[in-house]
Amino acid sequence: MGFMVATTSREELLEGAYRIAEAHGIAALSVRGLATECSVSVGTVYNYFGSKKDLVVDTVELFFRRAFFEEFCRLGSEVDFGKYCRNLFSSMETVLDRFRSNWLKGVGALPEAELVAARAREAAQFKHALHGLQRVFENDPRIDRASLPEGVDSLSVSTLVLNNLLNCLRTSNATSIPAFFWMLEQALYHKA
Repeated sequence: MGFMVATTSREELLEGAYRIAEAHGIAALSVRGLATECSVSVGTVYNYFGSKKDLVVDTVELFFRRAFFEEFCRLGSEVDFGKYCRNLFSSMETVLDRFRSNWLKGVGALPEAELVAARAREAAQFKHALHGLQRVFENDPRIDRASLPEGVDSLSVSTLVLNNLLNCLRTSNATSIPAFFWMLEQALYHKA
């Protein structure tokens, strides 16, 4: 009797989970389905993911990490903060449209615990984006930090930017974004 042992890593399983979620939505992801997709036993999946919730959360995190955070974490030494913010918003808009149309199919069927855990992981990714915004702000040579009012620093500006971008994306109302970016750039770069 032949016995086939498949060597599978956590990354290979996540790739399989990513394929399932991309094609059928995150609600279609199951431990058994992933085991079938990757030609491994259910036990192998559980060796890497303690529960379906862990699998769902890690797969959602992979989506967001790939979708824009990896791209926006590779920064040059003199990146323009305003341009970076515009590019980030454009990327976020595209990514979230794709996430809503592909990944959220049947999401209402997911248990509340999985949704809460996925939102918590998403919040961690946005915290990572906030740190990236701060680094860009701090390294933009065009910003005269000495002329900024007290309390206006990389954290406060980056928080304002990220919160505004996310609010526009959540409400699907980006009509104020051009005005927001214009005011941001006037405040940071306008020389009197």
